[in-house]
Amino acid sequence: MSEDLPFGLWLKKRRKALDLTQSALADRVGCSLATIEKIESEERRPSTQIAELLADALEIPTNERETFLQIARRLKSDVGLASVSPIVSPPVKTNVPIPPTPLIGRESELDGIRHLLANPECRLVSLTGQGGIGKTRLGIEFAIRQRDSFPGGVYYVALASINSPDLIVPAIADAFSFSFSGPLDPKEQLFNHLARTVNQPALLALDNLEHLLGESSFATDLIAEILQRFPLIKILCTSRERLNLQGEWMFDLRGLPVPPLEHLDQMEEYSAPALFVNSARRVNPKFQLTDVDKPALLRICQLLEGIPLALELAAAWMGMLTCAEIAREIESNMDFLATSMRNIPERHRSLRASFDHSWRLISDAERDTLSRLSIFHGGFDRTAAEKVAGANLPQLSSLVSKSLVKRNESGRYSLHEVIRQYAYSHLEKDEPCCHQTCDRHSDFYLNFAADYESKLKSALQQTAMREMTAELDNLRAAWDWGIKNKKIESLGKSVRAFGWYYEVSGMIRDGIAQLELLALVLNEQERDAQANKTLGACLTHQGLLYFRSGQFARAQEQYDQGISVLRSVDAQSLLADALIFSGALKHLNGDYLEAKDQIAEGLTYARAMKDDWFTAYGIYNLGHVDSLMGDCQNGYDQMIEGLALFRKVGDPHSISLGLNFLVDTQIALKKYEEAKASMRESIALCEQTQNRWGKGTAHRYLGLAMLADGQYDDARDCFHKSLEVFGEYFEGWDIAITLAYLADATLLSGDEAEAKEIYLDSLRHARRINSAPLMLMNLAGLAQLESRLSPSIAAGWLTLILSHPAATQETRQRAEELCARQRQHIQTNAPCHSLEEVVDAILK
Repeated sequence: MSEDLPFGLWLKKRRKALDLTQSALADRVGCSLATIEKIESEERRPSTQIAELLADALEIPTNERETFLQIARRLKSDVGLASVSPIVSPPVKTNVPIPPTPLIGRESELDGIRHLLANPECRLVSLTGQGGIGKTRLGIEFAIRQRDSFPGGVYYVALASINSPDLIVPAIADAFSFSFSGPLDPKEQLFNHLARTVNQPALLALDNLEHLLGESSFATDLIAEILQRFPLIKILCTSRERLNLQGEWMFDLRGLPVPPLEHLDQMEEYSAPALFVNSARRVNPKFQLTDVDKPALLRICQLLEGIPLALELAAAWMGMLTCAEIAREIESNMDFLATSMRNIPERHRSLRASFDHSWRLISDAERDTLSRLSIFHGGFDRTAAEKVAGANLPQLSSLVSKSLVKRNESGRYSLHEVIRQYAYSHLEKDEPCCHQTCDRHSDFYLNFAADYESKLKSALQQTAMREMTAELDNLRAAWDWGIKNKKIESLGKSVRAFGWYYEVSGMIRDGIAQLELLALVLNEQERDAQANKTLGACLTHQGLLYFRSGQFARAQEQYDQGISVLRSVDAQSLLADALIFSGALKHLNGDYLEAKDQIAEGLTYARAMKDDWFTAYGIYNLGHVDSLMGDCQNGYDQMIEGLALFRKVGDPHSISLGLNFLVDTQIALKKYEEAKASMRESIALCEQTQNRWGKGTAHRYLGLAMLADGQYDDARDCFHKSLEVFGEYFEGWDIAITLAYLADATLLSGDEAEAKEIYLDSLRHARRINSAPLMLMNLAGLAQLESRLSPSIAAGWLTLILSHPAATQETRQRAEELCARQRQHIQTNAPCHSLEEVVDAILK
């Protein structure tokens, strides 16, 4: 129970409990700051519409909503607020958007859906109905009101702009604020995340599924698998057709109620005319429904069958036409459709008539603009509208006023999917115009991506990521059109930006696949210098993504091909990328001298181009190689220089990477506390940027610093944490080296049997990726264990380590120390077997 408070003071306490400023609450509600100030100071009470929006924005529980609304409108005493606490329980996780206007009607439908999902046997409800019937709006309202029933969270996934079933998984992941990392299948990554995080009942709302059903069963299979694997998740789908899944419960949505003729005097009590009047007042705030208007409005509602979108479109003309004139226009369109367009199903004719009515009344310029705007996927901003569709601000404002275009509080525009499809059908009829618009769209967004390349490697990285992700549907469409139409120059300008985006976002598999589409097209044609530059950059960034996924051999193939292609056209600025990345990979595989040569050459090109990022990367990696080869102080100095340059550039992704790989050298120089502090900074950076790979690496190196400082149990905890963060998302080198360090810590803790098992596990991973340095590292640990049981076998392994060029300085030093302990067993001749033969024999 709450203390008795005036409404304004209660509202203020509730707002503060939600950690909202007055300005933030005004943004949520879609009203002015002055309105919130006046309500809180008791100068005024909210309108019905504002009260509804306040209930959503303040997360009023469903069972307390009606009390809140009545008190807000002075239909009930403020004393009633004693039953509604302004103190907020821990918020339910949700990403459901707050609608800009209250829902008109649909209370019985909301109760019906709630009743279905309250049934323990019902886990999937499909909300079906024709386009424009209000499925999305009802689904959002239901999701907002049901937060109390789903403490595990309410997640909304908008699918209207998704053009491939393969993109459903990333869309769901985004709703759960989950980012992909590593080579594991994105669906499995998502499912692993859900298994860890969904431990209470949750609702997943999938909006606009119909266009993703088609011939592929991926969408329905995915839904079925979610339901099967996650019993705490219930799903609400909106679609124009049923999913045909076992266990699917149907809820068919019809038009809003239209009053019978004898109830004209009670017209506004019915949802269809109430929606029309509400929409008309947004266009003309002075509009009052008169007795003269009522018969015409009834006719409008009947003709449009209570379809919300059609009613809103019709009401948008109340600033120019009377109700009677609108009714006559729609009626004439209905007659035309019935006689001349028999291919349009009867149930769609009322909506089509509403579209045709609006289409006829707007100007030629507005028709051209609206049809061109239909090319956008997932919305657009004012600049894009002007450059792609030639839409100026007055035209956009006019189309917004006529409910043909929507504008949200951030200034971003969008079209209702049904309107977009209708407008696009007109664009398609003019093939030259359609092709020109697609070209403009592709050029605009490929250039948009190119402009973000430098931002993705700077302090603006996270802002750039958010802005590119907001445009991802448009960027994908632009990329696809560019490839199909061989826009090599535009693709060449943007390929590095796309590569960086996929690398930083962790969408590794998707990035590899998208770059492969470009590589295939380029490999199928005769290439000029520009095409070779584009192909070289494409292969280089594919290599980087393969490297991040742990597929070193495939990464090296891409780098080698990319370097060859780029050398053929002397593309030195692009060779800097390829050579430095290739060198960074080669030194991990033990090819230190070749690595130094490639990095040094790439660094020369980077400096000539005044590219600070690649200059930093080159200097840093030269230092890392020197350190691995035993020149630790020189290596440390270079790595610190590279890290300082990364800090100047401001790229958090690279700063954390630089901090991580400095630790080996800090340990060699006994800078233990510096190493630990570096890793704590790196972990914080990686959490901020959602960099799972970097975070897992930082925990590994923090463990290594602990291990070197004699904190064996703490070190083991860090290595286990590293493996937990990597989870099933990563494989190969990262897992192998973390296991090797964990084995070292376990051995130093005195558990030799457990240490041996972990060394062998690490050795299997190292052999799988054919990493000689890691195989030698594990062999040294196994030799230490074997030395007491079979000194001669251990001596043979140590001889192999000391004679192998890929052994790191640390591994070589460990082998030398072990040799010193059992000098009489050491073989002076060369080893009889290769490293691979020895490892394969051990693993048998």
